Amino acid sequence: MKAIFCSLIVLLCICFVLGEDYYKLLGISRNAKINEIKKAYRKLAPLYHPDKHPDDEEKKSKFQAISNAYEVLSDDEKRRIYDQYGEEGLKKGMKSGGSWNMEDFFSNVFTGGAHKGRSSDEIPKGNPIRIKLQVTLEDLYNGKVLKVLQKRQELCSYCRGTGAENADDVSTCPDCNGSGVKVVTQKLGPGFVQRMQTTCDRCGGKGRIVTSTCTHCHGTKVETAEQMITIDIEKGMPEGHEIISYSDADEKPGEEPGDLIFKISVAPHKRFERKGNDLFLNMTISLLQSLVGFSKTFKHLDGHEVTVARDVVTKPGQQISINGEGMPHHGFSTQKGDLYVTFIVQFPTSLTEEQKEGFKKLLQ
Repeated sequence: MKAIFCSLIVLLCICFVLGEDYYKLLGISRNAKINEIKKAYRKLAPLYHPDKHPDDEEKKSKFQAISNAYEVLSDDEKRRIYDQYGEEGLKKGMKSGGSWNMEDFFSNVFTGGAHKGRSSDEIPKGNPIRIKLQVTLEDLYNGKVLKVLQKRQELCSYCRGTGAENADDVSTCPDCNGSGVKVVTQKLGPGFVQRMQTTCDRCGGKGRIVTSTCTHCHGTKVETAEQMITIDIEKGMPEGHEIISYSDADEKPGEEPGDLIFKISVAPHKRFERKGNDLFLNMTISLLQSLVGFSKTFKHLDGHEVTVARDVVTKPGQQISINGEGMPHHGFSTQKGDLYVTFIVQFPTSLTEEQKEGFKKLLQ
């Protein structure tokens, strides 16, 4: 009787941990798209809603299970973890190929989770991908939102990264109990043994055994997909500034996607040069203008007009500054640097005799 009772307890514990398949709960396939998931939930939720069945505990429980399944499957990251590690993976935050085992379960139930010598695993994060992003000086002066179409590797939309045709064809490796490693004992001599850890040869260190092959990805667990990424170019961003698009790099089974890092590279401008928060501009004037003065207007990077006027002699290479006409400060775009204008005096290539006499009289 005691043995039967223990067996029932174990069976009950297993059912409690494994739970009901989320996909079956919602009546959808494992490769269902987000709109199919939402449609299934909207169809089922009203049938079991507690407001309609205030005294029916079974329907309340069903509604809670459906809502929980929807919450997980409608979230890409939670769905990825669930597909690879099941419900227990979500509970433990297990993110690196580990798996539930009876020792962990009874330790958590009967000792309050204070099982020494074990710690919850974390998902390793993939390597970042750095991309050079060329922008114009106008983009950095005015700010701009860019849309970038990026190709990346994603978990197979059919098997969700398991590599199997059906979810039931993925099981925990019995040799290593899902850890991917085994402890082997080697006898060195009389009374001497050596214990060492080695990769499980049955599952190849993966912790799981797959008995079928996904017909969509052919067991590779991944596929190539396109994603549209929105990049916010903020006013005043400096050359070399990095914009991080978190977790948008390639996906791999058992690994959190790395980040996409866009590094700002500024294309040369035909009129302006940037140095920090200041702008520099060369302005060409004639010899006559350098002597008698002038008023010239040019368009700035946002289209507004700036007037430069002088009524004194302007020497070749002379530089003046105009306060507040430089680049916006990054993070404080209401503040701006200065604009430095350097004058290039254009000398005539030849003079007539009359012009020569005129200059002689001017210099007397």
